[in-house]
Amino acid sequence: MSLPITAKEVPFFKLIIPLLAGIVCQYWLAILDNAWWNYVVALLLISILFLGYFFSAHWRYRWVFGFVLNLSLLFFGALLTLRQPLIDKIEVNSGNETILRLLDDPQVRAKSIRVEAEIKSVYSKSIWWSVNEKILIYFNLRDSLACDLRYGTLLAVNLTPHEVLQQGNPEQFDFKKYLSDRGVRLTAYVQQNQWIKVGYDGNALKRVALDFRIRLMSLFKQYGLSGDELAVASALTLGYQDLLDDELRHVYSSSGAMHILAVSGLHVGVLYVLLSFLLTFLDKRTITRAIKVVVLLCFLWFFALLTGLPTSVQRSALMFSFLVVGDFFSRKSNIYNTLAASAFVLLIINPYNLFNIGFQLSYLAVLSIVFFYPYVYRLIYVKNWALDKIWSLIAVSIAAQVGTFSLTLFYFNQFPNYFLLSNLIAIPLSTIALYLAVLLIIVSPVQFISVYVGKALSITISLLNHGLEFVEKLPFSVSDGFNISSIQMLILFLLILVLTLFLVTKYGRYLIIVLSLFVILLGLNFISKIKKSYLKEFVVFNIGKSSLVSFRSGNKLVFVDTDSSKRTFGEKYDFFTKGYISKVCNRADVEVINPFDAKVAPKINSTQFALQHGVTIFNFDKKLIAITYDKSLDGFESRSWVDVDYLVINQFYPSTIFNYLNPKMVIVDSSVSKYKVMEIALKCRHDGIPCYIVSTHGAFIKTI
Repeated sequence: MSLPITAKEVPFFKLIIPLLAGIVCQYWLAILDNAWWNYVVALLLISILFLGYFFSAHWRYRWVFGFVLNLSLLFFGALLTLRQPLIDKIEVNSGNETILRLLDDPQVRAKSIRVEAEIKSVYSKSIWWSVNEKILIYFNLRDSLACDLRYGTLLAVNLTPHEVLQQGNPEQFDFKKYLSDRGVRLTAYVQQNQWIKVGYDGNALKRVALDFRIRLMSLFKQYGLSGDELAVASALTLGYQDLLDDELRHVYSSSGAMHILAVSGLHVGVLYVLLSFLLTFLDKRTITRAIKVVVLLCFLWFFALLTGLPTSVQRSALMFSFLVVGDFFSRKSNIYNTLAASAFVLLIINPYNLFNIGFQLSYLAVLSIVFFYPYVYRLIYVKNWALDKIWSLIAVSIAAQVGTFSLTLFYFNQFPNYFLLSNLIAIPLSTIALYLAVLLIIVSPVQFISVYVGKALSITISLLNHGLEFVEKLPFSVSDGFNISSIQMLILFLLILVLTLFLVTKYGRYLIIVLSLFVILLGLNFISKIKKSYLKEFVVFNIGKSSLVSFRSGNKLVFVDTDSSKRTFGEKYDFFTKGYISKVCNRADVEVINPFDAKVAPKINSTQFALQHGVTIFNFDKKLIAITYDKSLDGFESRSWVDVDYLVINQFYPSTIFNYLNPKMVIVDSSVSKYKVMEIALKCRHDGIPCYIVSTHGAFIKTI
């Protein structure tokens, strides 16, 4: 496959550019606000668009239609991305009588039961107001009735909604942004006695799909799948990832096969080809071909519903839908135009898809495979059929990695070195597993055959898991510690793209651009390292009921952990600190100090610490930072104050601490109870001491 010869072959590429520009401008620059005139402008642009279309019949006025069309797409891109304000009938941080509709089946998690819901109506000022506001609901893990709730159930709930707060920990996954892009801005915890069922209001087709998914998972269990095999089978065939534990995710991620667990074009394509082959007998007449089209389209979108409509499946389902319809009308479409058309539709439906990592990686991977695969495959000519198939798989893997390399480094700060070996294991075995899963569904009424098919499926997935585990445990399986900025990511992407154009066209101008981009990338990397070597940073993390403080000096990092439990640092804090550690240094260079057993001063420049009466005092680059670690100060008597620059108060808050320490600033971390936070805040206000509350404002980050 080569690039299209003319722009006429890819009209949707021309249409999607102004739409993307409008979405990006509104998302980052907020060029529109919530005002009535937006809709007046929209109507005006539509009217001008119609007039421009008629004027375009005259050659000299063709530019009018094109200009107005691009302007309209830019405006509508921004308008679709415009965030509506929270509905004023919902009282945030106060009690509300509401009617909720569950938007999915509840997920049982480690400490709670979580489900996304929609507030349908709220009781305010003696009136029930109709509203539509998404909210993330948490039920108590011991609430057994909540486990039995299903999609579409209507609940009468007395809840106190809160806006989703940003934890603000450096380099941590932005959960607030993730929820906001899904339209969720509120969250609430529901006690066992605060809700009752009042009805049902769900889409019948989605309910059927979700029930079918539950039955299929029961079928997998019935025929011998359990543990990791069941978790992978559910993710691979149904897009259900709740059974995957952290260890299994790590194996797939580090080996470079995580895409196997995300239902994508590979899975949809395999099932589409299989069903299309089974329906070949309908190709003889026009009416039966039309029936085949309807069956294929229904199957594609039912499967999409079955997997929960992830972005990759939406893209695949749309693309195969275009392919099915085009084939019926004997129309051949350009693959680039089909890709652009599917992206255009998905962005019109939800413009926030653009900022979804799965959306970006999915489209980049397919574009990369379509463009790079022919060139990579032609590098080596293989006569043997079996070896040719192996080389074809390798070529696909290389092509996909070329396009997604910069994005992978930017988002995940690591690169799987043995991704070729992983894909040689993962792609054939996952394809076999998918066919076996379909066969198990077909033959399930015949128990004698089903037992053997289920056993074959379990063995196949076990081989897949153990094979990837072997790759993950190989020396140097992962190169980590990469940390590039968005500018560096963009330049790296452009460098790869222009280098490819040079190799394809042999134009010397492309080589000059490649060398220029390479020099810029090296310069940015050098500047980044210089800044990094001089940076000194003090962070108080926002980690719920735990207390964690870090000191950074260049590429050295020391954590102060006041938790005395026997769990490892990674078990407790990996989710919150992994990105930050990757940015600063290698994990092996991280030092963790626990004041309960600390005996040696940390190996960090200009830092010393002392332990006295339940308080650790650090001298970090001539700044005194006090951190409480037990309440023994309550029984201590002293006639003098100790002046410190910062006082970090955690759950070990001695009530008499201000009698002995005189801080210039107080930082209250997230482990302190709400009652104590109010007490400390009032004390600081009375004494004129600045007070920073981590649980409210996010992690405290101070560059010294």
